[in-house]
Amino acid sequence: MRQIDTTTGILHSFEQVRGGLPGSWLSGIRSTAMEFFANTGFPTPRTEAWKYTNLKRLSSTKFDTSPTFLGGDNSEWAHLLIEGAHRIVIRNGIFDITSSSIVSPTGDQYIANFSSAVRDRRNGVTKHLTKIAPLQDAPLVALNTALMQDGLVLMLSEGVALDHPVQVIHIMDCPEARLAVHPRTLVVAGESSRATVVETFVGAPQSTYWTNAVTEIQVGRNASVTHCKCQSESGNAFHTALTQIRLAQDARYASVALATGAVLSRNETRASFEGKGADCALSGGALLRKAQHADNTTQADHKVSNTSSRQVFRNVLDEKSHSVFQGGVIVRPDAQKTDSSQSNRNLLLSLGARVDTKPELQIFADDVKCAHGATVGDLDENALHYLASRGIPPAQAKSLLIEAFVSEILKDLKEDTVRMHVADEINRWMRLIATGAKT
Repeated sequence: MRQIDTTTGILHSFEQVRGGLPGSWLSGIRSTAMEFFANTGFPTPRTEAWKYTNLKRLSSTKFDTSPTFLGGDNSEWAHLLIEGAHRIVIRNGIFDITSSSIVSPTGDQYIANFSSAVRDRRNGVTKHLTKIAPLQDAPLVALNTALMQDGLVLMLSEGVALDHPVQVIHIMDCPEARLAVHPRTLVVAGESSRATVVETFVGAPQSTYWTNAVTEIQVGRNASVTHCKCQSESGNAFHTALTQIRLAQDARYASVALATGAVLSRNETRASFEGKGADCALSGGALLRKAQHADNTTQADHKVSNTSSRQVFRNVLDEKSHSVFQGGVIVRPDAQKTDSSQSNRNLLLSLGARVDTKPELQIFADDVKCAHGATVGDLDENALHYLASRGIPPAQAKSLLIEAFVSEILKDLKEDTVRMHVADEINRWMRLIATGAKT
């Protein structure tokens, strides 16, 4: 096995912790994944997909890969809880059973934390885990696969419609340790089933850590999955994540991914259209300040005919922050009648903010409807003047315009409680901007 310098410490840590990782049947899969990571190493800007995001600071930081459970006061995070949701809490990489609230698994719906699910092989998890998100060209997926310890497993049988969202909350409050955690989420929606899944990532302000998450989603024939991700990690944290979706015939998937935290984050979403009539709506963006860096990279891979995808991303940047949007659409030769669009708009609140945006279409079919566009600008002075003429104070006028700019990403969230979950995070960020808070 060829060990690349920046991976040596991770390889050593893997050998130390592998015996305690859940699911003995995963041992060979973990070893293969770690070998792949060792031979590849961390992605670098020399790779086109990582051109605008440099992980040098992350890869040179030493992290502890042994999760440490520290029971704490949950009142600090109470505002994050979605009312009525099935809830799984992962604290510092370990399942927090006392803070979680989920129904007992049944034959039709299986909701469990990841470590429990992989110890019970009767639930069918072996058929799907690691089969949806490939390791090829994804070294951080390989690293997650080698070290995955906890997260969410949701499996729905044909026709099952969950009456409440499923929320998995990842809390990092480890000020005395630099932890690296590798949460894994697996969602399998059977034919004509329906579910809403919310992933929430938060961290105590003083904590320095790395979250490297992977989410695998299989949407069955005529099934529907709504997926929401709110990333508000500590300002000292790193966050890397990949979500891989596979869509069967007439499947529907809609997502919103919002980043407000972490000093460096990258959220990658890949949707693979494998059945006719499938529809996918990817929305999201980043609200940034200080020297934050946030990268949203997407790929909608249309493999068959009569499929549709929409991408809507909005970024708001203050101070010396930097956002990246790389929106990819591939229309393969057999994907006639594809309907696809991309929109990335960026709002700069200061002269020091910077944007890199690259919407991209690769079209190999001739009967398609595809469009893309990107804009970068500042607040509309005419709109500000209009609001001022109506007696609205400048700070309030600014907030109103920012809220209107960002709110478009919420239109595919049909459930009020989930939409408010994201809206609350937007409002929290705008309060930080308004008050000039340093936390």
